[in-house]
Amino acid sequence: MNHKISACLFAACLIVSGVATAEMNEVDKQYVDQLIKGGSGTLRQTAENMVNTGYRNTEVLDVLAEVLIEKYPLSGADFGSVDSVAWMCRALGTSGNNRYRPLLEHISDDKNIHRKLRGHCEKAAKQLPKGSENTYVAGSVNLELLRNPPPPPPPPAPEPAKGKKNAKNAKNAKPAAAPAAAAAPAPAAAPVAAAAPDAAPVTVDFSKIQVGMSQQQVNDLIGPPTAQTQRMTGKQWQPFNYGAKDLQRMMYLYKGVGRIEFSLKSAYEGVFRVIAITPNPSETGYP
Repeated sequence: MNHKISACLFAACLIVSGVATAEMNEVDKQYVDQLIKGGSGTLRQTAENMVNTGYRNTEVLDVLAEVLIEKYPLSGADFGSVDSVAWMCRALGTSGNNRYRPLLEHISDDKNIHRKLRGHCEKAAKQLPKGSENTYVAGSVNLELLRNPPPPPPPPAPEPAKGKKNAKNAKNAKPAAAPAAAAAPAPAAAPVAAAAPDAAPVTVDFSKIQVGMSQQQVNDLIGPPTAQTQRMTGKQWQPFNYGAKDLQRMMYLYKGVGRIEFSLKSAYEGVFRVIAITPNPSETGYP
């Protein structure tokens, strides 16, 4: 029940803060949650996932734009902060939506921020066409409301008993209620059993997965696999593979669903990303 209330409150806050929820799926909501709550590492990973999957949902990109406006003046010279904000600029640049071009140009012209960040924002701005008639306006998304939603309303008060017969029944029921209340704490496993129905199992749905997603994102969306394998590729021994790309492959096997193949994008980054999705109802789940 608590999970359902939290989900409803989150959706309500998205609407009030200027973010539409009608078109949002599980991936969209996950991105919003990571953007409004994440530190520099999470922001970088989220923005990089958006770049690699060619993400284009305007409602979520508006949240990204507002977080970018909040974070870029605070980036300073810290490598982690500068890198995360640079990836956020890249995510807006690869969206193909020119409503973000004025924002990116504004950041690239700000002489108070790191030159690396200005350079990435300038490149991202040039990826977008000019002449937007629907420019993103700072403050369109209320980040404070998303981060601090109002508490749930209190449960309705029980209706008072009506009539003489009900009043007599209520008086007679009071002594009987006391033993029941005393007996309630007896079963120690009761809270666990009550919480179990709320913890809905993760559904293995390959339609949620896109090429370019990270291994962690796949785990969050559809859960861990039945089994997994990993191997080196021939690129381990290529002398001119300066980016150390695709040195390893990983395979996720989901019994009765299919396989997902990952590639180590770069040994310097250390993140496996989806390169192939193969649904197969006959998948055994064994390597």
